[in-house]
Amino acid sequence: MKTAQADKAQRTARLDDRLGRVLTWLVLIGAVLTGLLATGIGAVTVVGQLVTDRFVVRLFADAPLPAAGSTGTAQIDGGSFDSAEVTVTGLSALPRFLLTLEGSTALATTLLVSATVVYFCWSVLNRRPFNRPVFWLVALVGYALILGTVLGQGFGGLGRMIAAGELNGDVPDGFWPLAVLVDLAPAGTGLVLLVAAAAISLGQRLQRETDGLV
Repeated sequence: MKTAQADKAQRTARLDDRLGRVLTWLVLIGAVLTGLLATGIGAVTVVGQLVTDRFVVRLFADAPLPAAGSTGTAQIDGGSFDSAEVTVTGLSALPRFLLTLEGSTALATTLLVSATVVYFCWSVLNRRPFNRPVFWLVALVGYALILGTVLGQGFGGLGRMIAAGELNGDVPDGFWPLAVLVDLAPAGTGLVLLVAAAAISLGQRLQRETDGLV
């Protein structure tokens, strides 16, 4: 009876291990494809904007909805635009540099995240998920997300502000320094990754102690 239960437990453990490895391989391949695709698209976008001198920027706007927006049986009683995505040409060097810097920061962060996921999955497949490089990579991505959120979006917001000025748009009151709507979600993810890096560091310490006992 005990032998049958032990065999069943071993079969279950082997099945779980195989399923875990399959899922890890799927995540690894997905991270590689996502990183390559995002890097390729991002690089083409950044270089394309510089080569063609056509920058797509999202600017603050305050304009009413056009009457042509309601041509059916229902009618728009009121409404306005609070932002507009426009393609701008003829910008000076400074806003072009700032907007390119924003795109490059996002590109580098995406590449770092993908590389970290790939390396972590590879470490799991080799049954060494808590080796030293994983800690440094996770910590680096955490800091990159936090700094990239603040710096990247800050550079982009400043570039959009200068672009709005060069377009002779009306700048609303209080536009500066509250000119940028910063999305803090990536920074929150960075904080979570820093906590994960601390957990990995603890796991590394426990692994060294276990190896010493063996």
